[in-house]
Amino acid sequence: MGYPVKMLAFLDLQSWRLPTYEELHEHFAIPARPGAAPKTRKNSSTLVVRKSFSTVDMFSYLKARFGEPNGFMNVLRSDTSDNWIHWDFALRSHDVDIWVQGASREVRLTVAGQLTDENWRDLLIEIKADFKRVAKEKSAVLKTLEQWVIFPNKFVEIEAACVELHSGIVENLDPFKCVAIAPMSRPISSQQQTLIQEASNRAKKLYKDCLVLSLLTPVLAEAFLNLTILMLCKKDIRDNKRQFDAFIRSNIDTKFFDLAYKCEGFLRPIDPNADPFKKFMQVMAKRNHRIHGNCNPEQEQLEVVYFEGTKPLFKEPGDSIGRFIEAQARQHDPEAVIKDYKDIRGFISEVINCLDPNLVSAFRLVMADPYPGYDVGRKKMGSVLPKHIVVGSLKGDKHDDELEVTSA
Repeated sequence: MGYPVKMLAFLDLQSWRLPTYEELHEHFAIPARPGAAPKTRKNSSTLVVRKSFSTVDMFSYLKARFGEPNGFMNVLRSDTSDNWIHWDFALRSHDVDIWVQGASREVRLTVAGQLTDENWRDLLIEIKADFKRVAKEKSAVLKTLEQWVIFPNKFVEIEAACVELHSGIVENLDPFKCVAIAPMSRPISSQQQTLIQEASNRAKKLYKDCLVLSLLTPVLAEAFLNLTILMLCKKDIRDNKRQFDAFIRSNIDTKFFDLAYKCEGFLRPIDPNADPFKKFMQVMAKRNHRIHGNCNPEQEQLEVVYFEGTKPLFKEPGDSIGRFIEAQARQHDPEAVIKDYKDIRGFISEVINCLDPNLVSAFRLVMADPYPGYDVGRKKMGSVLPKHIVVGSLKGDKHDDELEVTSA
């Protein structure tokens, strides 16, 4: 049974208040003596709000009215964004206890007593109406909060793809190594046919992975560069649109040389004579040819074939299957693809080695974050959310988007 509407004291939102010390002691269900079991909140109802309003709306409203959160869960939370309950208000309306807690995307409303779906609906209506009553104060609180934009880290996405491709290439590097092809004068056994088919399938995957990794390797370097600039670019450069645009649009080697002068945290510039940089430039020299799909038949020839009419005359003798495999290997050159990828990884490590050691840990943390945050106002980047999603639910919880009410 729910309360009669006239007895629902908690619907009088203007009567909501902070509990006294004695009420708070009872409110938290603190045991009477050390070591005793905590009291349980009997006959309480909880509604998980995930549609009617957001956590930032409710937090701003409550802080505007009552100040800092005073609930017990504030003591238990760690000083990070990796919590189930991030803030907790313990309130009272007349003689009714109310708990309001904020999870990441959900507000948990708990009221002492058994509430019906209609009771919850009425409470949600009253809360949203009271938002308007204290809109000015609520807006003032909102303006004090840091506003971060969460965005996808393309470097993490590209790096993950490259790692997977590299692993696939190494695994299938010699797809025909164990295949013994019988002389054509003798029939090929069914076992050999199976081995050849399996090797052919591995070869297809190998050369596909080689093609994609060769295209992504220079993109990985550019994604790293762009992420570095976004994280570390000096404020005077960032705030000067002309200088910042010129920095971004400059050639990639120039941008790397400018990092030490236009970004924070570099103890020394990139050494153009160092082996890692030379290898980096060799990889980037192939970039346009690969990414734009350029074709140069004479430079990229696999073999020479003469024709008399429609009759092919091959210059190189040998087994047709073996020659085809050799041509594919020359075309995609797995060893060269792996070397280019390792050279880019080595150069990225060299750039990080130029940073102040005190900065490296935070820099790597953002590098590895698939969804970092960016403070638009302060032009600041950081790892602000955990890499996993924290959710929680208790038996008997209701949700506002699942309420069954008989009237609007």
